[in-house]
Amino acid sequence: MQAKVTVLADDMMPGVEACLSQWRDAQGRALEFAIARMAGRSMQASALRDVQLLLVRSITRVDAELLAEANALRFVGSATIGQDHLDLDALKAAGVAWSTAPGCNAQAVAEWVLATVLRQAAREPEMTLAELRGKRVGVVGMGQVGRRVAALLSALGLQVVGCDPLLSRSDKADLAVSDWQNLASLLPTVDIVCLHTPLTRAGSAPTHHLFKAERLALLKPGAWLINAGRGDVIEADALAAYLQKGIALLDVLPNEPVPALEVIEACQQVSPHIAGHSLEGKWRGTWQITAKAAALLGYEQVGELADIIPAQAPPVLQWSAASAEHLVAPYAAIMAQVVDCEGDDQRLRAAVAAHPGQASAFDDLRKHYATRREIAAHRIFGVAKASSAQQLLTDLGFCC
Repeated sequence: MQAKVTVLADDMMPGVEACLSQWRDAQGRALEFAIARMAGRSMQASALRDVQLLLVRSITRVDAELLAEANALRFVGSATIGQDHLDLDALKAAGVAWSTAPGCNAQAVAEWVLATVLRQAAREPEMTLAELRGKRVGVVGMGQVGRRVAALLSALGLQVVGCDPLLSRSDKADLAVSDWQNLASLLPTVDIVCLHTPLTRAGSAPTHHLFKAERLALLKPGAWLINAGRGDVIEADALAAYLQKGIALLDVLPNEPVPALEVIEACQQVSPHIAGHSLEGKWRGTWQITAKAAALLGYEQVGELADIIPAQAPPVLQWSAASAEHLVAPYAAIMAQVVDCEGDDQRLRAAVAAHPGQASAFDDLRKHYATRREIAAHRIFGVAKASSAQQLLTDLGFCC
């Protein structure tokens, strides 16, 4: 009789049981699992005794302290793009393999950025697409997310400038970028800055506190600073000073899960690190790391994610026949139904104001975040055939 594979997983990671049910041994037999669930911030060393697979999200710091009693651990999987919460030296010393899920929620984050740009532009009620397209966007960090951001904003018609010192000339080929610049040259020349770097403290281009006061001072007056990468890429005190006159639209903040109340209050838009929280992105992350674990242990994860992902229909989107398709507003309204930036902003402000200094104010919003589907799952009705609106919406990935 096969022994059960022991698993400890973050209690908010979707699809663990469904993904593991797809494991097969060399004879094609399904495996048995003993799966325990625990809040990601509550995981302690004692919980890892006899656990073979540890499945976490970015809120769990996997370091020597957590691994101290891990007597059977073989694999740590994080259903995230970033890896700054994993102590790779500690994992190596313990002989534990690891993996993240690169690109799992990249599309969701890019769509959050698209919704944010359109919402900010629509604050001017009569802003036209032509005016928005006159803005120059700098994307700092051209990994999985940055590339999708560049593609969506280019499809919207904006000029995108890329910045990533780690990319070679061949890496830059075929990306939706009109120009490449270093950070010092880019910041004074763009109207929108999108940050999509990982959080790193070593290497040739560390990003921890990449944006201090002197770097933020390079931004053009009135520029939009958008961060959907990691909060501590921006130094906290410098951000607070910048917000006295600058515009920031942030999904990630310094010192999560207890960001400074004054920073939240001063942001033009803020949300609790949920840019990547689409249904597809969450399940894709779980699928990727469980597949890696299966391969490591000599098993196979059969089928496709589409075989097990829940069938949850997105809301029907309706384009008004009265919409002025040359204005930004109707496109912002459509994207607001995909990503509720306004609601996320209001809920975070209210929660942090009601429970200052408490991590639960931030974490509970993430834990109970409403189901969100990606653009490809949506169909828009009422768009005139062969219209400029239909062309643009189709370019953005909608079916209409």
